[in-house]
Amino acid sequence: MNKNIKNIVFDLGGVLIDLDFERALKAFMKAGFKNIEEQLQSFNREGIFMQYELGNISSDEFRAAIREKDCVALTDREIDDMWNLVLVGIPHEKLKLILELRGKYMVYLLSNTNKIHWDYTCNNAFTYHGFRVNDYFEETFLSFEMHLAKPDKAIFEKMLHDANLLPEETLFIDDSEANCKAAAEVGIHAHHYHIGDDLKEIFE
Repeated sequence: MNKNIKNIVFDLGGVLIDLDFERALKAFMKAGFKNIEEQLQSFNREGIFMQYELGNISSDEFRAAIREKDCVALTDREIDDMWNLVLVGIPHEKLKLILELRGKYMVYLLSNTNKIHWDYTCNNAFTYHGFRVNDYFEETFLSFEMHLAKPDKAIFEKMLHDANLLPEETLFIDDSEANCKAAAEVGIHAHHYHIGDDLKEIFE
């Protein structure tokens, strides 16, 4: 790894937390939703999922839009539980690695996510040996709070500005080639992570 690197920026979904969209799809379809697969897979900027990740609609508006699509009567908790089935968990070896890295680097999180998923992740995925999410990262940069999403270069520029980071001293790790390319275009070192890769090898 480049010896000039002082800052490590992790993506969340696919890099740290394991995802299972199929599990959530099956639950939604079993509940009576017919078009949920198209909505999830498209993730376009006009779709309710992308709008929710951009923070352009609230959690209540998101749930109402979900119900409206197929007129399925579900409680808020039922929708949240099905939506959170996407999130499998963060392997303990990855959490241990982040804590070790914090002894050498400034470690950050930059994620396209939404409030329901983030709340669930904070309450369930980072609880390792009593640690909480703030123990792992200097700062977290989340799409729904920033009203920006990868691969828009603006989200990287805002992160650099807000955290006072130099791009040439920063390494970004993401499982999306498009996101890595956008980071590189603003001068950040980018590593394209493939699911199943050993994160430790990046730092050896």
